[in-house]
Order: sequence, then C-alpha cells, then structure tokens
Amino acid sequence: MKIIKSFTPSILFLNLVSDVKFLFDKAFTLLGLLEPPPPIQEDYHPGDGYIFLTSSRSGLMPVPIQVLMAMIKKNLPVIEYGDFIERLEDHEDEQVKNGDDDRVCRVCLESMERSDEMRELCMCSHVFHKDCIDSWVNEGRVTCPLCRSTLYPETMDWSRSDINLFVQH
Repeated sequence: MKIIKSFTPSILFLNLVSDVKFLFDKAFTLLGLLEPPPPIQEDYHPGDGYIFLTSSRSGLMPVPIQVLMAMIKKNLPVIEYGDFIERLEDHEDEQVKNGDDDRVCRVCLESMERSDEMRELCMCSHVFHKDCIDSWVNEGRVTCPLCRSTLYPETMDWSRSDINLFVQH
C-alpha cells in the first residue's frame, strides 16, 4: 500500500503534464504554429511489409507478409464440413452426438453446411469457410479469428529455398 500511495502523486502529475501538452499541441495546430500530423495512408495494402518469425537456424527472421500469407493458404488443408463432422463423431464429441452440428463460421456468421469447403487451422483445429479464412489471411491477419493462435505451424522451416516461389513479382 505504501508503494501505491507514493506513486499516486507522480502518476497524477504525469497525467496532468500529458493533458497540458495535448492542449498546447491542439492550440498551436489550430493557430497554424504547429504542423498537423500527416494523414493516414489510404494506399496501404496489408500485403506490404514484413513479419518477424523465429527460425531454428537464424533466430528472429523477417518474412514478407505476402510470403507468409501464401504459405498459410498453401499449408491449411481444405476439407468438406461433412468430413469434419464425421471425424468428430469418430472421436465421440458430445456436441455432435447430441445433434448440435449446426455450427456457424465465426468470420461471416453464416451456418456451415455439410457440403461447404472449410479450412481447418493447424494449431487450434478451428474450422472456417475456405473463402472466409482466405479473405482473413489476405487482409494480412496471421492468427485464428477465435483464439488468436498462429495460422502457421511453429515447426515450419522459414529458411527453405522454395520460399521465393511464393513471392509475387
């Protein structure tokens, strides 16, 4: 309790300084004495840039996002939802045994039909419509929409020589 009480005045002072700085910045900007912040780039594409991944050989390594997106889509299996349900029934999943197989894709919020093409994620085994998860990945997102586990296996060798096949020129 003593530590919290001794930091309270410091935190209040820092908040006050931050608020005063904000007010001065806003006032100087309105008076034309300070240049406004640059606008957000509207020509940004999610495929631009790099993501840092760990590699068994080189530690942290930058991988172009577009390469990662292509590798994710190449490595995520496409299955029929009916096959997925049958596999769950084989493992005696209680929801499926009770007839509760009217699942919903958590990206588009539409029901999954037995004939729908799905992608099963490698780390968490969640399933989504193929087009939905492909759109998710195309936006530069590399984690599961539900649990945020990675969409690529941790053991994937990112330093393989065929990685250049995925780069679009």
